[in-house]
Order: sequence, then C-alpha cells, then structure tokens
Amino acid sequence: MSYNEFQRQVVASADYEEKLSNLPKLTKKQKVGRLEAILADKGNAMRRIGQGMIGPIQIRLRYEGIVRNVLVEDTLERGPLMPYDILDDLGRAYVLNSTDSEVKITPFEGKQAFPQLFRVATFPRIRKEDLYYLRVNAVEYAQDESRQAIQKQEDARLILLLEQAIVNLGSALSNQYNETETADNVGESQKGPIGLAPTGGLPTGLAAGPAGHEGEHTVLLGAGNPLEPADFYNSVTQIEINQLEARRVLAHPADIRDLYTWDLNVTGFRFKDEVFAGGRITSFGEFQIQRSIIVPQGEIFLTAEPEFIGVFPVMYSLDVEENHQVEQFYKGWVMDELIGMLILNPRGIARILKADSTAAPAKLDISGLGIGKGVTWTL
Repeated sequence: MSYNEFQRQVVASADYEEKLSNLPKLTKKQKVGRLEAILADKGNAMRRIGQGMIGPIQIRLRYEGIVRNVLVEDTLERGPLMPYDILDDLGRAYVLNSTDSEVKITPFEGKQAFPQLFRVATFPRIRKEDLYYLRVNAVEYAQDESRQAIQKQEDARLILLLEQAIVNLGSALSNQYNETETADNVGESQKGPIGLAPTGGLPTGLAAGPAGHEGEHTVLLGAGNPLEPADFYNSVTQIEINQLEARRVLAHPADIRDLYTWDLNVTGFRFKDEVFAGGRITSFGEFQIQRSIIVPQGEIFLTAEPEFIGVFPVMYSLDVEENHQVEQFYKGWVMDELIGMLILNPRGIARILKADSTAAPAKLDISGLGIGKGVTWTL
C-alpha cells in the first residue's frame, strides 16, 4: 500500500466554491416525487410535513472569515518549506554634471522569510442516541459549527499578527528617531535606517502616531468618543506616507455602528436616505468595510491590498476524518488544517485605537498560537 493513497491534497478556497456550485440540485419532478412518497403514508403524512417545515431556531448568523481578504492565500506543495523573497530596497537616482567623475552605486539586497506553520483543529462529537432523538441533521450542524470555529481561530491569529506588526514597526522607528546623537552618528540620529523610514512623507501632523511613538501607525481616541471621519483620514495618512493606499477597514460590528450616528452635515442626504431605507454601510469613501466579532471592540484596522501585506501559506486545507468512540456510543470527527501567516510589509497596516478598547485575548481562547511569531519586518 503506497503512501500516495493517504497523502493530503492542497485545495484552494476558490476550488471549494467551484465544487459546491456544481453540485446537482433536485428538479421539480424529483421534489414532487419525494412529496408523493411522504403523502403515501396516510396516517402520518401531514404530521411529517409539518415537522419538516418547523426547523430548529437559529441561534446566530454564520461566521464569515476575513483572513483570506487580508492576506494572499498560497497553497504549498508537499516537501520542505520554501522562503518568501522580500525586496524592500529603494531605487535612487542622481543628477550628474558633465564634469562629475564619481558614479554613485545603488546596491539592492534581497531578503527572505521562512513560514512557520501551525495546526488549527477541533474535535466535534455527538451521542449516538441524539441522532435518533433529533429530527434535524445533527452531524451537518456539528461539522458546520466546527468549521466556523476554525475560521474564528484563523482570524484571531491574524488580529494578533496585525497588532504585533504595528507595534514592532513603531518601536523600530521610535528607537531610531529618539537615538542620542554621538560622535559616531553625527547628523544621522533623526533620520532612521534606510528602507524603514517612510518614503513619501514624514510622520508629522495627521500622520503622527501617539506621543513618544510618532512612527507607530496608531490613532488614539479618548474614552467614550465615537469614530469620526477625521480618524479614518488620520489613519490612512500613516499608510500613504509609505507610498501605499489603504483599501480595507476591519472592525467590530459595534464600532461600525458609530458611522450610523454621523451628522447629516458630514454624510449628506443620500447616505441617510439609504440607511433609513434598510441599506447597510459596506463602504466609506475609498474603504471597503468588513465586520468581524473577532476584531476587539474599540480597535479598527486599515490595510492595503493583500498583495502589499503578506501571505497565508496552506500546507493542507480543512481535512475531516472520522474518530468514532464506539465503546462510549459517540460519533466523532477530527477536523484540522496546517497553515501559516506572515506579515511581510507592516507599512501597509494602521489602526484606530479607542482608550476603552478590549484586548484580543479576552475575545477568544487563542492559547498555543505563539503570539508574535510570523511577523516579519526588516531594517
């Protein structure tokens, strides 16, 4: 028996969508045939139809993950992990006079970052008798809820990486800006390292971070203050001075509700009319808004397009294997995936932070994910 019979295949998310879209659907004739089979039971036909129409109460909406909208998904091949190349050196040009005899050389240095993979798993199980007591499909419900739990763990990891990337970049910049001038670095103490400092402006005015950490891409709000348009403009400026553009807003649904309270003088009549007509706010200015309960309340992230942020390597996607415990009368499964996350360019990330925001670990059990690992920023 060869190993190839048991090896797991990497499947991209787009392939799953295509597979599900091609599943056959019942024709009208097939539906009528099944209904006639039920009606053939003269004694219990109407009771069975009624039971089928009254399903279980839905406790919550389905959770939709956000990580694949922030990072570029990369399906890995079987074998050793390969590093990701990073090119962040800037080109430099000079004006030369005809009498200049000196030519300035611009070196370009390549860097690499190795992915660190981790496993996300869940172990759902159902008592055997429940499969007979319940009229609903308990197996389908358990597996669907488990898939959503794995998506929440993925997004919790992403939030930790975004926070760590912003803090690390800000610390590196602040240390350079605050460096004491000595005989060895005369004239260099306030410039920062080449390749790390912003390339399209200075972190001053709207682009300045918190006091003492001007290089950190964070806009602070006082406790109890709602979001205002100026807060988004300040935050996006921190990304634009790095020659990038912010396109996405990640926020908790409770924070997005601040947008509904904006004054008519700010939004205009059309915005208010759409909201009162039942429309949802899915975009604001140049930003696409994505809601997630995993994003801590009081913390709003702005990101550039995924190709400017990082990668989401997948060794094997969600895999389901049976794990029945026959002697204990349980039907069970093991659902897991082997993935990684790397933030390769923290310059394209910024955040708005309220003073009364909640911490990410308080939102979800994220033990064992290795806080801080997988964040890559280069000097």
